[in-house]
Amino acid sequence: MELNFTHGVQEYTVHGVNGDVVIRFNPTDGEFVQRLYRAFEVLDKKQDAYNEEIRKCGDRVKIFEIARKRSDEMREIIDGIFEEPICEKVFGRMNLYALSDGLHVWTNFLLALMDETDSAFAREQKATNPRLKKYTEKYSR
Repeated sequence: MELNFTHGVQEYTVHGVNGDVVIRFNPTDGEFVQRLYRAFEVLDKKQDAYNEEIRKCGDRVKIFEIARKRSDEMREIIDGIFEEPICEKVFGRMNLYALSDGLHVWTNFLLALMDETDSAFAREQKATNPRLKKYTEKYSR
């Protein structure tokens, strides 16, 4: 016998550095969303520390060493959001402090995820009431 139900896990194609990558998550899963927002807060604080460290450093070679170290830390945190290694697939070997459209690539990626979770919550809330009403009418007889 089988019991089938929808679990909300969605597949998203990410146009990564080395081509398309599929990632999977339920954008309305509170655990996932908490990991996402916590990671953003941690990374934002690390960004401030990185900026201060770079400001104090005058050696270009050392600046790139600092950026590589911080990028590696960020990769671990982002992988933790998904509970699996995805950074290598999405970003390749790119340093997550690289800039694109005025923001660091890690910021662009997390903001895209946050936008998707917000949109998914709005869609699901609209669908909830009609579906519940259908079942409560069916079983309240």
